[in-house]
Amino acid sequence: MKNSFITSFLTMCMVLLFMCGAGSAVKISLEDIHISTVGQKVDLPITLDAAPAGISGYKFNTSFEPTGVARVSAVTMPEWAPIKVIEGTPGEKVLVSAVDLNMKVEAGAGKTEICKLSIEGLSEGTTSMSLAIAEITDDTGSPIAVEITPVSVKVGSKNSGPLPVQTPQTSSTPVPTPEVTPEITDNTVPAVEITPTVTPTPVPTVVAGFKAQLQEGSAPMTVLFTDNSTGYPTKFLWDFGDGSSDNTSPLQNPQHIYRIPGVYTVSLTASNSVYTNSTQKAGFISVKPMHLPTRGAKNNVTIFSVPDGAEVYLNNAYQGLTPVELSNLSTRDYQLRLHKEGYYDVVSPIRILDNVLPTFISGFEMMPHLAEIGKLSADPPQTGAAYIVSYPELVNVRINGTMVGKTDIMIMNLAVGTHNLTLEKAGYEPWNDTLEIKNGLAVIQTYHFEEPYFPLNRTVEYVQYP
Repeated sequence: MKNSFITSFLTMCMVLLFMCGAGSAVKISLEDIHISTVGQKVDLPITLDAAPAGISGYKFNTSFEPTGVARVSAVTMPEWAPIKVIEGTPGEKVLVSAVDLNMKVEAGAGKTEICKLSIEGLSEGTTSMSLAIAEITDDTGSPIAVEITPVSVKVGSKNSGPLPVQTPQTSSTPVPTPEVTPEITDNTVPAVEITPTVTPTPVPTVVAGFKAQLQEGSAPMTVLFTDNSTGYPTKFLWDFGDGSSDNTSPLQNPQHIYRIPGVYTVSLTASNSVYTNSTQKAGFISVKPMHLPTRGAKNNVTIFSVPDGAEVYLNNAYQGLTPVELSNLSTRDYQLRLHKEGYYDVVSPIRILDNVLPTFISGFEMMPHLAEIGKLSADPPQTGAAYIVSYPELVNVRINGTMVGKTDIMIMNLAVGTHNLTLEKAGYEPWNDTLEIKNGLAVIQTYHFEEPYFPLNRTVEYVQYP
């Protein structure tokens, strides 16, 4: 009954909205632009005249016809768009996309600016700039119908274009005889043809350059790279130097996760329509192993993963598919790597020494491998870790109902938030608890069981991760 009432109410609302707004699509009205000189830039606001049902997100492309007269040199996004993608600047074909993640543009919004384009003159002349809306949706997920007024862009003197057609005047008032008298043939009036002299704008030389938000840390380490090349490059190719499956990127400002400890050389190749330049920084990124909590000297390690079936490599030597037990390990440092098609590699050090964990390392939560192209967010994933210790050891551990291994275990790459934790061991009462995962931290939860049926107590501690 309640669902029927809600459905009827929503239907009435949609009918009223249609009756009120039928035939009145949202408009983007663009004003013609005049750029006085080559190299000058003029701002062009892109504004919806109304947003009756709010804005969820949008994506559009720019183009110029004819080309070579003007381009989009930069894009300024509104404060309501925390998730945004801008590709192709500076250039004539630019992709602009945004998402109103926090629903700041609510239903009933009036005039709303979705972005601001900076238009730069390249050579004298006139061109037409078009906006091709790939998608724009309201807060209900429905597409918004948009009418767009095309915009004309003129670069150079206002009088530098072709002269208008000269039409002879018929009047009783004497008219001075013009120096050039066009001949009239077949009842047509030809224009006086003037060929303007256009000096090509020189293309600047590209000099590649970049910087990084972070250059040193512990694996896994997320690094945001920023291009600071000169010469207005439009194409980029990064090499992050670690040989991973996502070792390269065509984005202007990409991010990369270094999962294997080591020192890496990073290179960038940048190019515009004429010039290409590369730069390389040796030993630019330094990734250290993650430090694990201590407990006691052990020589046997069992590796689990979520999902299972991941390839296990110890010092790059194949050991089998998870779950797998590694036994008779000598006292030394090892590098563990898990690989599974469609997921990022997980890398963690294993140190077999006195007073150093572990007997069991387990529950590596493997993250799906998402392509950078087309991804709306450039933010690093929000993850943490959990280290579960129990007395006695070898207690089965389930995270959100999935078996991840036995204590003592380190669970990697857990999403930020609350997870269900279940501890099970024959002869003991199961212990149901929760894990509160915080970004960049590892929670250490220690459990003491009292034989035979119920737990005695537990402790919780947070440490820096990795």
